[in-house]
Amino acid sequence: MPTTPHPTRGVTTCDYCPAKIRWATQIGTGRRIPLNAMPSPMGGWAAHTNAAGGLVVRELTRDRAEPEYLEWKAVAHWSSCTGAARQPRPTAPRARPARRRPTVQPPLWGGGNGGRR
Repeated sequence: MPTTPHPTRGVTTCDYCPAKIRWATQIGTGRRIPLNAMPSPMGGWAAHTNAAGGLVVRELTRDRAEPEYLEWKAVAHWSSCTGAARQPRPTAPRARPARRRPTVQPPLWGGGNGGRR
């Protein structure tokens, strides 16, 4: 029994085109995937809202080719985005280099015990 998503909850606009999208997390890999906001019978993904209220998605495979209970078919937005070809792909942010610990220097004069005897 496929369902339909809420018409406005979790909907945002694509950065490259004026289309409405929803962000979902792929089951198994944890990758974030943009989906077209409205369900489509031609979709290759099955999406549903999990118990925590987040949208999760799985790819439809030969073994599980149809949406199951409370899932709806969705299309990945990158396959239908009209503005992505004109814009450069965003690069993944580089990891910051590790911060170096400051070097602890011995005192300039006197003993190493801070002046105590």
